[in-house]
Amino acid sequence: MKATKNLAILLLLLIFSNVARSEVSVLFHPYDDTFSAIVSRLKTARERIDLALYNLEATDQSSIIAFIKTDEIQSRIKSEELSIRLIFEGYASEEDNLAKMLLLEKIGIDARALSSSKKMHHKFAVIDGHRFDGSVISGSANWSLGSLKNYNENILFFDQEGDMSQQFQEEFDFLWAISKEIGQGRKILPYTFEKTSPSIGKVYFNRHNFIERNGKLQKKRGDIGYRLTKEIVRSIDNAKEKIEVATTRLKLRPIYNALVRAANRGVKVQILVTMGEYDRASKRARMSVKTCSDEFDRKCSSGLNYAALLAKKDYEGSENIDVRLKFFNLKTEAYLTKQMHSKYLIIDDERLLTGSFNWSYSSEFNHIENVIELEKNESLQVLEDFNRDFKNLWDQGRQNLTKLHQKISNAKKEGKKMDCSFSPMSLEYIEVDSLLRRGTRFCQ
Repeated sequence: MKATKNLAILLLLLIFSNVARSEVSVLFHPYDDTFSAIVSRLKTARERIDLALYNLEATDQSSIIAFIKTDEIQSRIKSEELSIRLIFEGYASEEDNLAKMLLLEKIGIDARALSSSKKMHHKFAVIDGHRFDGSVISGSANWSLGSLKNYNENILFFDQEGDMSQQFQEEFDFLWAISKEIGQGRKILPYTFEKTSPSIGKVYFNRHNFIERNGKLQKKRGDIGYRLTKEIVRSIDNAKEKIEVATTRLKLRPIYNALVRAANRGVKVQILVTMGEYDRASKRARMSVKTCSDEFDRKCSSGLNYAALLAKKDYEGSENIDVRLKFFNLKTEAYLTKQMHSKYLIIDDERLLTGSFNWSYSSEFNHIENVIELEKNESLQVLEDFNRDFKNLWDQGRQNLTKLHQKISNAKKEGKKMDCSFSPMSLEYIEVDSLLRRGTRFCQ
């Protein structure tokens, strides 16, 4: 009896020690060296590393690839002590994506590509995801040097967070099973999930919009889906004082409606989108919100730039909503070079939703995505870090706007061309209108 009691106490101590070690943190591009932080986590892997990545730098310039190619890791892979699997999408041509995966296969990474018609848009790693002390890396950032150096991104690190790890592991295993093998494949030892404590935060996957048939994902009939959209709407509807949004785009009618509802009840809303969401004043003047009897009708979330519509200030509650764009080039076709690629939402400084999910119908139903939700009471430092990031993004470069106008005036006066690119600024639509009216003729 005494031995049984002592065993029970030991198990409780193990559980509570696991909770104490669990931690979540965040880093941001282009300010933080996330690649070094990723490598430090990969080094902790005991048995397996599973990667689901939309893009991955595959050259030695990446410290991640350099780490995998070290003698120690190569030896562990060859001895089957460590397995590294990758589900890869890629945004290059089919031939170039295949060439990259074959290159990764040569360094011991077992690569597959999702065989469904859906794009695998995750950016996560699971390290020993079956264990009680597994870890997860996930966020908005692709593991590319372009993202690291130029984009605004966030990457979350869940260290020794077994429950969250197992949820991501289950997502990976599901996708792995319906993915196409590239190369010869490697032996994967079977594993079982160890008992864990409740996780820090929640994670939502939009694969639950679909059913799997013969390795293909198809939208469920009779189910409106919108698994990720609904979570964002739920959080917006619970906002009491303020909402801060930093997202690549805003093209979902249910989210637009929720933001307007929030503004109508007095919630202050700040929205920052990327430069690619800029529409010229003449086009914006012709834009209008469609009449929709059902906000979940696909037609109401296809081809509509709701950020621009919210910026028009022609709706009830508009005094409580401000919209800005991260702008960095007078050539609007250069919108990808330094884009705002984060996708997050902060509610009342208390709740955060972030992930790979772009706020569009295509992302909800044609991509495979995730959203992570964190509360301040369980991850205070992360909420504070996101608040700081948003404040920096919201005011980014605005002090240089007058200087840029003066630079345009000087170029006009001297009859010389100026560089079209400039350090990013967070600007209102009408501020961008003014810049483009004055500056496009004088830049190169």
